[in-house]
Amino acid sequence: MIFGDLGNIVKQAKDLQNNLKKIKEELAQLRYEAEAGGVKVIVNGEMEILEIKIAPNANLNKVDASVKEAANRALKLAKDDAAEKLKKAAGGLSIPGMT
Repeated sequence: MIFGDLGNIVKQAKDLQNNLKKIKEELAQLRYEAEAGGVKVIVNGEMEILEIKIAPNANLNKVDASVKEAANRALKLAKDDAAEKLKKAAGGLSIPGMT
């Protein structure tokens, strides 16, 4: 009986591993964007900055702060979405570093 349970646990672990791999691939394709002070930042689900767009009317004296703010907002969107997807895949378990 113990070995049957162990086999089931191993299967569940492999299923979870496959689900996490699929989610990682999906996140790489997703895009998240945020704006601040005339600056738009677009990131993907792997937390990589893909684009930074600065509007012609952006205040150049504050552009550095606007880039930082927009990037942080976009990255937070990506992180929150990734955490939610991973939590669902893990059956509601909290995954360290993603919550």
